[in-house]
Amino acid sequence: MFEKGKRAQRQSEDDKVFNRMLLWLAGAVVVELLLLLLQKVYVEMIFDGVVAYGLSQVFRVFSIAGAVIVVACAVWGVMNQRSGKSLTLPVIIAGVAGVLWVISLLSYFLYPEGVRILMMLPAAAAVLIIIFFLYQRPFFFNAMLTGGGLIALWFHKQYYMTHPRFITACIVAGVVVLAAAAALALQLRKTDGKLGSFRVVPVESNYLMTFLTCAVTAVAMILGLILGVSMSQYLMYVLVGWLFAQAVFFTVKMM
Repeated sequence: MFEKGKRAQRQSEDDKVFNRMLLWLAGAVVVELLLLLLQKVYVEMIFDGVVAYGLSQVFRVFSIAGAVIVVACAVWGVMNQRSGKSLTLPVIIAGVAGVLWVISLLSYFLYPEGVRILMMLPAAAAVLIIIFFLYQRPFFFNAMLTGGGLIALWFHKQYYMTHPRFITACIVAGVVVLAAAAALALQLRKTDGKLGSFRVVPVESNYLMTFLTCAVTAVAMILGLILGVSMSQYLMYVLVGWLFAQAVFFTVKMM
């Protein structure tokens, strides 16, 4: 009877996780529809061109303001972590600002291709959502970092010849983000996976894979920038192979 109750409780928890995953996937579909609307209004200008121009100015301003907000939230979060306060609000604001910042950068600096690129991102987000709910959190974070490196190398391959300064800035920013991720992983290892009172990863998490992911991804991005566009394709294969190796590693750990 006791075992039957435990099975029923486990089944109920699995159903809740599955329902949450479906809600997040539905959110990705909604975002895709909103980006389709942006494509129609901003690129195809189905309404007055004044609307498209207004959006362009918003994106221009937020391409700088978004970075400032993200950095300010990072400082805010560090201060809260040291004082033992909640990190929920700075994390939420930083997440929303970060997403809007990426949208602004691509929409303004890579017009009109940037909007078409944005329309592919919800599909990548859907894959990350599935990883988040089915695997351990470290693999989710590693997949985000590796996926970011893949996107950076793809940008380098496709657009470096026409937008060299923008692509170089993106790769440099990506390397900075990877360094910050490695520093965060080091801090989490010292605090058993917690930032203040907020648990980021489980106690038994494997941080070595995160350190290796940051190193491999950063080296691939830097080599792409140094060796040129022709090498980016091969370096993308390296990151895809590394992502597959991680999938195998974390799948084995689940067994």
